[in-house]
This record gives sequence, C-alpha cells and structure tokens, in this order.
Amino acid sequence: MIRYAIIIILLCVIISYSFVSVYSKNDLGYSKISLGTDSFNVKNYLTNTELILNNFAMSIAPDLNRGNDGLPAINGSNTFFAKGLLSSVLFPNYNILERNDINGSSNLFNFNNSENDDYVKTSLFEFPKLISGDWVLNVTQGNVTFFHSLFKLVTSDGLEKHFVELTNFQNQNTSVILNPYSHTVINGYIDIKIDDQLFDSNQPIEIKLNKINTISLSMDNQSISDFFFNNQIRGIVDSFRNYEGAELLILDS
Repeated sequence: MIRYAIIIILLCVIISYSFVSVYSKNDLGYSKISLGTDSFNVKNYLTNTELILNNFAMSIAPDLNRGNDGLPAINGSNTFFAKGLLSSVLFPNYNILERNDINGSSNLFNFNNSENDDYVKTSLFEFPKLISGDWVLNVTQGNVTFFHSLFKLVTSDGLEKHFVELTNFQNQNTSVILNPYSHTVINGYIDIKIDDQLFDSNQPIEIKLNKINTISLSMDNQSISDFFFNNQIRGIVDSFRNYEGAELLILDS
C-alpha cells in the first residue's frame, strides 16, 4: 500500500509540474501582441514578395524597339533600374526635451503649450523603431513603371513587430530625370499595407536617390508619419543599372 501511495503521489507531482510549466509559458510569460484579427502567414508573404522582386529583376532592360508612343526617347537619364536595402532607426521626437534642457528649465513637463506637454510625455515612454527590408525601383522614359518595398518594423524593446509593404505606385505628372551626381527626386502616390492589411491608399510619397548610392522615403500624411515618428525611411542602393542593363555601381572594394 505504501508503494502504491508513493507512486500516486509522484504521478500527481509530475502532472502538476507539467500543468504549471505549460500555463506559465502561455499565460504568465511575455504579453501577447495582436497584429490583427486575421491570421497572417509571414513565411508565405515573404516568399511571394521575394518571387516578385526576383522575377522583376530578371526583366529590367526595357524594349528598345518600341514604337512612337509620345514619350521621350529612352536614354541614360530617364530609364534605369535600382534595388537595395532599407535600414533605419526611427527615433521619437526628443527635440522638445533638448530645447527645454538648453533653456535651463528644472521641470521637463513645465510647458506653456499643452500639446507639446502631451507629446513629450508620450515620447518618454516610446522606444525607437528598427526597420530592415528591401526595395526595388524601375523607371522607363521618365515614368516609374514599378516600385515596391517590404520591410519589418520592430520596436527596440522587441515587443512590437509589424510588416510594412509599399506597393501600387502611381506617378505624378512630372517626368523623372536622373542626376547621378546629386539628388534624384521622384514624387507619386503609394498604397501602404501593414501586416497584409490596407492601411492607406494613394498616400503621397517622395522617393529620393542620393548620388545613386542611398535612398530616402518620405510620407507626409499625419497618420503614417506618427507611425514612423515623423522620420524618413533610409536605405542603400546595392544595384543600379542603366537602360542597357549595365551595372553602374562599383561593387568591388
């Protein structure tokens, strides 16, 4: 009887320990972050986007035998392809705090403007956001025929994570002219998806290429600007090809 009693006690201890372990991992650990009501398959999403970028990169050279379509002739300044990486740290706006320190105020929250007061209080509890991803751009005869970007956005504390997609670029009326020695500015409209859900459509965007080596993306709409802490999204160019498909960047160090 004593032996059976010991066995029963051991079984009860093992079952209790297993229950506590599972419960603590699922309900007592890190807080769960909801990225939306619909299921989001990150693996399929990234795979499909990678196929889009790779397939598009295989057909970058435009057809030089086009007929007269009313557009300017294809040349090195109005037809090019570029792709690269996005890598940015987006910081909350601490400028108000810095100005307050310079003025010598002893109370960080002693502002005359209540809106500034609320903004600083909010910024103190916000973590910088890290961005990492890819982008691809094709311009033909002065028009953007394709622009797409997909990047991950994660707060520096690791608790908040989102996937952001910029797609369906629409040109403004101005023609794109490449300036490889300075800045090439491209203005248009973009659709923004966050976690595969449409966040905003026809969002004004400025794409700036800096000496064909770096890229910066700016969006002025208040809702998305707040999401990015009113920061530009910056990255590098790792491939830049002219209308003949020749690589213009020096890849070897």
